[in-house]
Amino acid sequence: MSNAGVTRRRVAVTGASGFVGSKAADWLEERGHEVHRFGRRPAERIPEPARASYRSWDIEAGPLADPPEVDAVVHCAGAVDDWGTFEPFERANVQGTRTVLETWPDARLVHVSSASVYDPRADHSLVRETDADPADLADTERVRWLNVYGRTKRMAENVVATEAGERSIILRPHAVYGPGDTQLLPRLLARVRFGRLVMVGSPKVRVSLTHVDNFSYAIQLAIESDATGAFNISDPTAPPLDTSLKTALRTVGRPERIAYLPSGPVWALAFAAEAACGFGRGPKPPVTRFQLSHLVHDFVYDLTKAREQLGYAPAIDLPAGLETVDRPA
Repeated sequence: MSNAGVTRRRVAVTGASGFVGSKAADWLEERGHEVHRFGRRPAERIPEPARASYRSWDIEAGPLADPPEVDAVVHCAGAVDDWGTFEPFERANVQGTRTVLETWPDARLVHVSSASVYDPRADHSLVRETDADPADLADTERVRWLNVYGRTKRMAENVVATEAGERSIILRPHAVYGPGDTQLLPRLLARVRFGRLVMVGSPKVRVSLTHVDNFSYAIQLAIESDATGAFNISDPTAPPLDTSLKTALRTVGRPERIAYLPSGPVWALAFAAEAACGFGRGPKPPVTRFQLSHLVHDFVYDLTKAREQLGYAPAIDLPAGLETVDRPA
């Protein structure tokens, strides 16, 4: 689908105080869009010069009383974690999405979802968007979810498709990383024991990741397109996990030594730990089945639809993209 002639200059970005939202807002501003930033954090905690276009707004508190007129909304806000109970995630991800739709009832909506909407127990060797059709409520309830994050993100997609399908597009990135990310490398380094990174599964597993610049570029394309429906977004290729991990270790100056534990016993231990922690009600265990699921099976996403309908041609690829991440302090 061609993007020719489609111009949307005024853009609201929710979740703009977070990693993905702030990077997307910067990207759009640099390319000439007038960006209105919204996030939960107080304005004084937002660095300059982003503070000038920022307003503090908790989407769980209800619609914005005096929203600016915009042509498009990039909805990044929500609860992101692999641990917790249903109600807080439902308020943030499902009800919060309804609040955004109500605040801007006519604007183009770019809904930032997640590849976690796919069944975590199904084959992920080359996942297509139709493997999790938005608004398929019956299928959503049949999935044996490993956490409430994936379930509520899928529910939010259903809301978008049902209530605003004609003016919305859904983007499904997987594991967004890059400069400014505070999750990827710290989590890896936390697994280093006696000079070795301790992982589970096979070094040959292939996992798609999404550089934040590639994703910001996809958001720009989505704003400037009239395409609707869901789209996978990731880096162009998914090399073996071992290659990516060694690149990340080299980036932070750590030895490229990795020990892989058998998945079966660790999965059983993770299940026992989750049960002991109340399946989201208690403290988060050291490892969860959701985390393990991304290490023991391929998680590769088909980008054909994004390439053909959005013109998605990302410039950053793995493993080189991992060399752009910030070293932990």
